[in-house]
Amino acid sequence: MTNSNLLRCTRCGRVAAEQDKFCAECGLFLRDAAIDQRLLLALVHEREGRSQESRHELERLLVAEPDNVLANHLLGTLYFHEGLLDQATDYYRKAIATAPRFLLGHYDLGVAYYHRGDMPEAVQAFRRCLEIDPNYNAAHYRLGLALFHSGQLEEAREHFELSLALTPEYLMAHYHLGIIHERLGEYEQAAREFERSLEESSGDVSSLYHLALVRDAQGDPAAAADLRRRARGFATSPVGAK
Repeated sequence: MTNSNLLRCTRCGRVAAEQDKFCAECGLFLRDAAIDQRLLLALVHEREGRSQESRHELERLLVAEPDNVLANHLLGTLYFHEGLLDQATDYYRKAIATAPRFLLGHYDLGVAYYHRGDMPEAVQAFRRCLEIDPNYNAAHYRLGLALFHSGQLEEAREHFELSLALTPEYLMAHYHLGIIHERLGEYEQAAREFERSLEESSGDVSSLYHLALVRDAQGDPAAAADLRRRARGFATSPVGAK
């Protein structure tokens, strides 16, 4: 009984798996070269803003090779950018089904689920990223966001802090930590995080607004009023209106 997943090299006769690109014995190219040409052409189209042409090439490629990891992932990304999130998650899942340790595939799947509002699936995808690479800063941050929107504030805080430990200059993590501290009534810690989030963007409206709420809660209405004036000034300035 023959295994349909095996093929034989026409040059040296060595048996190879169907997914092998080259013969390990003699180096013969085993696959249809048009597959890789279509993938390269799709990438060129995508980078030059021709999404429809890119999608057409990828769909042709996947007819010939349905399990192509890069084609499924790129097609998922094209659908994501078009706002077609159901299709995007379908293709991302196909990519990681073939390559279970494809880190970017799990990450992009999590982002797509997040934008669909499916936080449990987003959490699962980002957790899988961190199983593969525990130091993946973006996955810690995104997992923190998904947990935050799921109401799991303590674990969200843990992942925002891990994100900052890996990338201290990532100011949005400070902002979200500030929100968590504010919700928990930890006003001094909240103020510290909002101030940190303002270090590189002194006119960030959201941080100014929440810092004003914190100063009100701390019994400092004058400081709160000054922060609100700054927020209004930024929001109505040409820079803030962009």
